[in-house]
Amino acid sequence: MDGAPVFNMVEHCLPAVEILGFEGVLNSTTNHILTGMESGRSFDECLAEAQRLGIAEANADYDIGGWDAAVKAVALANVWMKAEARPAQVDRRGIRGVTFEQLKEAADKDCSIRLVARASVSADGLKLSVAPETVPLSSPLGAAKGRSNVLVLRTDLMGELAIFEIDPGVEQTAYALLSDLLMIHEAI
Repeated sequence: MDGAPVFNMVEHCLPAVEILGFEGVLNSTTNHILTGMESGRSFDECLAEAQRLGIAEANADYDIGGWDAAVKAVALANVWMKAEARPAQVDRRGIRGVTFEQLKEAADKDCSIRLVARASVSADGLKLSVAPETVPLSSPLGAAKGRSNVLVLRTDLMGELAIFEIDPGVEQTAYALLSDLLMIHEAI
């Protein structure tokens, strides 16, 4: 969700709202691979295509293993939920073991499999996880296809809010860097 203004949205548009948790499809590479595999293409073919499109690194192990989504989940939790989490603390599982048969079984139940990052607070404290999950196609998580991403916030005053980034590319990443530099410039 490189170009999506998620931090600014919460800071500037949701004053006095407490973020109680979130869930999201935060990694375009894994989402592209899983969506491509749903149509019967191989994992390696979908990964190679993601690399040609410029959304996957030459070594995409951090994406595939769930580390990229874990880092993003930690950043969101640390800012919004006042956590002091580290990526190594995230209960993490990547997509390497997801099979076409599992994707087909999910589709037969009007579901899809997505790499989902979650944060929730309970009496035991903050729980962060990243793992492939079967989600209904009718849900925001299930609706994110291809390179698209989605983030669903659970809040105290506004209920659930979702923000989608549809088929982002390198332009969105570049915009995010420009936006960050402008915010730093304003602060100085």
